[in-house]
Amino acid sequence: MEDDFRLLEDADDFEEDSDDISYELPVISCKSKAKSIKDYAEAAGYAVRKEVLLEDVLKDHALHLLPAKALFRFKTVSRGWDRWISSPLFAHRQTTYFSNISGLFHQVDGRIPSFILFDPDACDVPVPSLNFLPDHVYVKTSSKGLLCCQSVGENVSYYICNPVTKEWKKLPEPTLYHGAEAAIVLVFEPNLVNFNESYELVCAVTSPDHPVVYFEIYSSRSSSWRVSDTVCCELDGLEFHNGGYYLKGVVYWESSSGVILAFDLKDEEYDILPRPANGVQYGNGTLTVRHGELCYILPCYQDNVCTIYIYGNMDMSLKSVINLSYDAGITSGVCRALGFISDNILILALGMKVISYHVREDRVVLVGTSKEGPCPKYVPYVNSLASVRHPLIRDRGLIF
Repeated sequence: MEDDFRLLEDADDFEEDSDDISYELPVISCKSKAKSIKDYAEAAGYAVRKEVLLEDVLKDHALHLLPAKALFRFKTVSRGWDRWISSPLFAHRQTTYFSNISGLFHQVDGRIPSFILFDPDACDVPVPSLNFLPDHVYVKTSSKGLLCCQSVGENVSYYICNPVTKEWKKLPEPTLYHGAEAAIVLVFEPNLVNFNESYELVCAVTSPDHPVVYFEIYSSRSSSWRVSDTVCCELDGLEFHNGGYYLKGVVYWESSSGVILAFDLKDEEYDILPRPANGVQYGNGTLTVRHGELCYILPCYQDNVCTIYIYGNMDMSLKSVINLSYDAGITSGVCRALGFISDNILILALGMKVISYHVREDRVVLVGTSKEGPCPKYVPYVNSLASVRHPLIRDRGLIF
């Protein structure tokens, strides 16, 4: 027995009515003859009619993709936008979705921090000097809008802050002695379905008396430090460069002994990777990510030509070489890779200048200039509304 299809119709469906009436789509049955193609095409006319305001579309689908500074301006659009942007739910959503590098914190030894903007109109921070913190600090590391700073002086204190909202938290003292040269990495991975915005600090701690590396970890969930049972005894040099780098559950540190130390946060196991040298001075290269994979950038500047070597894979084999011409005002000198801020844009420090190189367009843009001399430390920053504390607790007034 053959089964044909047709549209079951209700006589009321064909009545002309006002725009306020909502219609349901016709029901498909397999009892009788099929209707024509024209009838199926007309079925779209029975869809629910609802007026959608542009303001609501932007609020629900666009605002969370913008940097924090732009969002503060949009609070003036309406009371509804002000309440939505000020809510902890929106802050969590914006922190999850917005990940563009907005600029670089940089700090010359003994001076207050400064900020180099990539987009002055949208990504500024209100207090680049971070003087809202109770101590003078060194900027150590950042992640997704949160900044980790270390106090200046013998008694080491760590602060987690958001320079946009000026919210900050002082961490308890670590168990081990870290010192000013602590190789510390901030790990913060906001997730849309997990409202508890927890973060971790992972520090590779060296011992002055023994050639070993300990791993001490701070968790915002427990608000405490703990020393991992894992100890690395395989490194000859105990100096780490650039603090470290985090990617896909693993923290990486570049060591002066010519290797890269990798520490798996989940299993708390370490591994040793080769570090490319290529005759370039230690400290001028950097770990970064491109196309979702870990890579190592090693630049060499000579006679106004910067040769950039890009290494990748777990064996850190040479993947590509880029030659760019740029007159930095010197014929040779310090050229440091600061990392990719996107798959197409590489940031470099040439003397006191910071430039961005757009790979596909083969174009160089001057980003900023350090007025206080060559800067030993640059920390990338994302202009987000990330909360230092649990956003629900803060909103209910339980944390002051």
